[in-house]
Amino acid sequence: MNYLSLAFFVFFIVFFVIYYIVKPPYRYIVIFAGSYVFYGYANPSMLFVLMGVTVISYIGGFVLNKKKSRWIYAVFFILEILFLATFKYYAFIVDNVNFLLDKIFSIEPIVTNWNIVLPIGLSFMVFQACNYLSDVYRNKMSAEKNIIRYAAYVAFFPTVLSGPIQKARNLIPQIANPKRFESEQAKKGVILFAWGAFEKIVISNNLSELYYSILSDYNNRSSAEVAIGVILFSIYIYADFSSYSDMARGVAKILGIEVGKNFNNPYLSQSTSEFWNRWHISLNEWFIENIYIPLGGNRKGIIRKYINVMIVFIISGFWHGAAWHFVVWGIINGVFVVIGDIIKPIKSQIYKDIKIDEKAEYIVYIRRIIVFCLITLSWVFFASGIQDSIEICKKIVLFDNLSIFDKNLLNIAGSTTQTFFVLIMLLIFCAIQLKRQNEGKVYEVYSKQPFLLQCLPIAILICVCIFGAWSTDTYVNSQFLYFQF
Repeated sequence: MNYLSLAFFVFFIVFFVIYYIVKPPYRYIVIFAGSYVFYGYANPSMLFVLMGVTVISYIGGFVLNKKKSRWIYAVFFILEILFLATFKYYAFIVDNVNFLLDKIFSIEPIVTNWNIVLPIGLSFMVFQACNYLSDVYRNKMSAEKNIIRYAAYVAFFPTVLSGPIQKARNLIPQIANPKRFESEQAKKGVILFAWGAFEKIVISNNLSELYYSILSDYNNRSSAEVAIGVILFSIYIYADFSSYSDMARGVAKILGIEVGKNFNNPYLSQSTSEFWNRWHISLNEWFIENIYIPLGGNRKGIIRKYINVMIVFIISGFWHGAAWHFVVWGIINGVFVVIGDIIKPIKSQIYKDIKIDEKAEYIVYIRRIIVFCLITLSWVFFASGIQDSIEICKKIVLFDNLSIFDKNLLNIAGSTTQTFFVLIMLLIFCAIQLKRQNEGKVYEVYSKQPFLLQCLPIAILICVCIFGAWSTDTYVNSQFLYFQF
């Protein structure tokens, strides 16, 4: 079930009414039932996958509660990862094994590709289950004895498809002890949901068509056009994923449940390391807790630290997709972070020597621009195959067929009018995202306005979304990029 569908709005209205009618001690049952309806709506057979992930981790938590053993923890953790690997990486492994057998030994393919269908959101539910095992093993919480309550945590419908990945120690207590309805929280939730819908319908969908039309035809485009296409993809992937995270947080807030922020204006970062602390925060925290720290973190010397960083980024790349271009993307970003850490003290010393305040505003802006350019170039390997990505980067860096004042740039979105529409929407998007740096203060000012003025921005967002959806003859894409991960 998709957030941007009539089925979801009908589902949520019914769910909302039942949720608040039922007495608080039994609301976890409503969450459990509603989450299973939400997840199994399009394909009920996928519920068996969800139940499998749930049962494995539930048993693991029960056993770990009896005996805190590293080996027991490792067994159940690996079982969950194998569950993910079977669905997500089986075809990739088969294809590569058969390729090697053919190239090295000239043997015909002997392993059959079963064409296993990847369930939507499997990575997120598996990582959420692994968080539970980690919390129980590290004594951050006791094992949840009520399997229905635990199943409600794994399948929690606002986040099950694309996160944010929740920590069991934060979410299970909220499911077990739900808050009463609070109009203020519900209002915040509605605003978040409306903003997320704007991000998806108006920003993400428009940029999706535009960047694809450019990058899929990069051989016939100028360097300026290709550079614009890459920048548009960089903003697109942020808007698309951030939109889902905002809607998920909004839905949870309406239910009185707090779900952590998944993005903190990452494109304002002054280093690539800071960028990854601001981007997909829940996944970054998962890798730190479950991969980086167990590998030794930064406790075993500087060389081991950098090796651990590279391992995390390689795994992160592989997590995003069963293809080598994702691994290359991970390696590139790992190298950026390692080099950034190595040259950090050198840069500070240079600033001191030439008597420049490295916190000066213009220095901050220069750093942000450099980080944005580096991250944006790395996204090329996320969006395309390795060979195409290399050619695209070469075209940008080598200024192939550069024509800054090309009149075609005004019609890059199809027409001059459409180009200006996209530009205006992007400016609005960026301006509001900048304001969200202090969203607590912004909301405080907003909440002091008369009721009608509070309704106005929400109404405008909804109208713009409706206009954006109906003003195009093309199909309005309601699917989110990260569903495939």
